[in-house]
Formats: sequence, C-alpha cells, structure tokens
Amino acid sequence: MLDSVPNIILGPISFIGLVFASWCVGEGGEILGKKYDASVIGGLIIAWLNTAPEAIFFITALVSSNPRFAVGAVSGSTIVVCTVALGACLWIGASARSSKNILLQPQVKRQCLILAASLVVTVSLILFGFNMIVGVAGVVFYAGFIVDSLSQKAPEPDVKGHEHDVESGVEGEEDEHDEEAPVSKGVVFLVAGGVLICAFSKPFIESVVEAASSMDVNPILLAFFLAPVASEMPEILESVSLARKGNTQNINIAMSNLIGGTITKTTLLCGIFSFFGINKEFQWESPAFTISLVLLVICASSASIIGYAFTRQTKYHGLFLFALFIAVGLTQYLTNASVEDKLQ
Repeated sequence: MLDSVPNIILGPISFIGLVFASWCVGEGGEILGKKYDASVIGGLIIAWLNTAPEAIFFITALVSSNPRFAVGAVSGSTIVVCTVALGACLWIGASARSSKNILLQPQVKRQCLILAASLVVTVSLILFGFNMIVGVAGVVFYAGFIVDSLSQKAPEPDVKGHEHDVESGVEGEEDEHDEEAPVSKGVVFLVAGGVLICAFSKPFIESVVEAASSMDVNPILLAFFLAPVASEMPEILESVSLARKGNTQNINIAMSNLIGGTITKTTLLCGIFSFFGINKEFQWESPAFTISLVLLVICASSASIIGYAFTRQTKYHGLFLFALFIAVGLTQYLTNASVEDKLQ
C-alpha cells in the first residue's frame, strides 16, 4: 500500500511512524524494566526491536549484491550508536540527575565488557576477510551473549542510593505511579512498537536513500552517514526518551539497549556479512572495508571502556563521544572520498 505513495510524502509519514514506535518501545521498556533485569529488557528485547531497521537494511543490501553499501551502513550505524546515541544518553541522563553522574548496574557493566570481547569477531573479519570460521564465531558469540543475559539475576533495589541520587520529590512520584502499570501493558507497548518498526523502517530507509541518490551522493558516504539516520532513529529516540527523566533504572535500560544493539552488529551482523561474502563471492575491498570496520572498532571500544572502566559516568564522557563522532566522520569522509576517486 505504501509503495504507491510519493517519497516526499512517504518519508515524513514513515518518520512519524518510527517516532511513535520508539515511544511505544520506551513505554513498554520502562514498565517491564521495573520488574525485570535491565540487561534483559534493554540488551535483548528493546535492542532487537530497535536493531530491526538496521538488520533489514543490511541484509537487503547484501541480497542485492551491494556489499559496499552494507558495510558502510553497519559501520555507520554502530558508530552513531556508540558516539551520538550513547553520548546523548550520558549527557542528558547525567544532567537530569542531582548528583550529575550515572551509576551503571553490574549487569550493564558486564555487557560493556562483553562488547569489548565481541570486537575479536570484528577484528578477525578485518584481518582475514570473508571466512567461514569468522562467520560461525560471530553467530556463536551472539548466542552466548543471549544465554549470558538471560542467566543474569535482577539486581536488588538500591533504596539508600535512590534517595541520594535523584531529584527530590520528582522521580519518587513517577515511580510510585508507574508501578501500578501491569506487565501486560508493557508487553502490549513492546509488541505495538515492534510491529510499527517493522512496518515503517523499510519505507523510511528507501525514501531517504532514493532522495539522496537523486542528488548524486557518493554511495559509500551515503551508507555511512544517511543510512544510520534512518535505521537508528528509533534506537536514538528511545534511549533519549528513557534517559531524559534521570531515573536510574531507565538510564540503565537505555545504556543496555545501546550496548546490546552494538553487540548484535559486532557479532551476528559481522558473521552474516562473512557468510554472504563467501556465498556470493564478494571481493574484500581494501581500504574501503578495512577503514570502515577499523573506525567501528575504535568507537565500540571507546563506548565499552567508558561503561566498564569508570565507576560513574558523567556528561563529559558524553561530550567525549560527540567529539569522537566528529573526528571519525571526518576521517570516513576524507578517506572514502579519495577511495572513490581512485575507483573512478
């Protein structure tokens, strides 16, 4: 039905649909996050729902035999999540709290450590190219991540820290009201958000890509800069929505959402990329593929270090990630521009 709608109309409609979908996922995650471990709700359920647009975009590009577009999209989306989205989460979340810092739950810090370990798959892909062992390793690592997340126990509520950390009289009133929401309501919100993401993500991505292509944009830069705007919009909006109130549990869900989604890309999607490379006999294009994935590793490792190595996170960690995105974006633009010139 949406195929007959002009892109000038389809784009805004799809965007509004994704905004509403992210709100639904945020409401569902907030309700269920008060009853279950943040690493499960954020790292698995919400992360999977919000990674769906990127996975659709990524696999569509590979099926259509466009590996350059696929690797640019997955590296660009990972970099945007690890810098812009995570930076916004830290900046907004810390600024909304009276203590001006964030304390991550042990389960979420563990996810940051797992993210660092998962980069072995991405680095192996850089070093060895399309390889069956790398593909299997990516799938197995992600399966292990799911099992590990499900086996984690929910943390005990920190009553003492709660009174000290939050704005007086604000969060407590919200928590008391939100606790009345049943689990079924959270599930309905998550299901509705997931359905809307699947319905609107592909037409939104296609409208953005077609509009940019009509302006003769470099295909590598198009994938790196514009694809993440489309595919990661729900994830960014969802994390900002969760972090803006300064609620400890919500911030942890937002962080877990971002880290869990990144682990999906550094393991499962990299494994799928390797499988497609073998099956379709793609050529490993160096330095284009190598540069994109190296920049991915730099940003993902920075995010994992900030989450795991520091006892508390502040808005200045967010500021660092914003600066990192600017540096990485300039590097990608300059290197890919020169690569494109050589190819022509």
